Amino acid sequence: MAGSVRMKGKTVEEAIDLALQVIGKKREEVEVKVLSEPEAGVLGVFGGKEAEVEVFPKISLGEEARGLMQEILDKMRFMTLVSIKGEEGDNISLEIKGEDIGRIIGRGGATIDSLQHIASIILSKKHGKRVRVLVDAEGYRERRKKIVTEDAEKIAKEVEKSGKEIAMQPMSAAERRLIHIYIQETFPKLITYSRGEGENRQVVIAPKKE
Repeated sequence: MAGSVRMKGKTVEEAIDLALQVIGKKREEVEVKVLSEPEAGVLGVFGGKEAEVEVFPKISLGEEARGLMQEILDKMRFMTLVSIKGEEGDNISLEIKGEDIGRIIGRGGATIDSLQHIASIILSKKHGKRVRVLVDAEGYRERRKKIVTEDAEKIAKEVEKSGKEIAMQPMSAAERRLIHIYIQETFPKLITYSRGEGENRQVVIAPKKE
């Protein structure tokens, strides 16, 4: 493992202490993997075996998410560079830059949504808590947010004028949530609800009933 140190000692603790001296870290700043326990030799003298450990620095959750996403994209043979956009508690934002961004985003953001879903599941399972990984690619999320909210605004104004509900085009769950919040905050006389199943699920904007 990159940045790790392997060390042997008469006991596991001795091996750890020696490794900490080499790596220049405190015990709480590292993770330890015990490779082998010490074994006594014949008559306590001959053929004994020392303990061996591998010690490596702890990394932040954000760096772990970044490394995971980079590994996934590398295995998919994409030429990309993943960076940490933001890290707040268990919420990690990543940014992807490189070639084939269109393929990474996918139709309607399907591929990039799947990438962040997979990363979130892997890290949540590993750490035993809900970890949310948000993935963007060269500003795609912000561009989509602008397009979706502009469309919602136009339709909302039509609904206010006509008094009849209008269904928007099918979109992802994340974009539907965005529309629900946007209409609630911007158009107090209107309501929204979702209808349809799977890829055909869409947001309906309607007048509030008096």
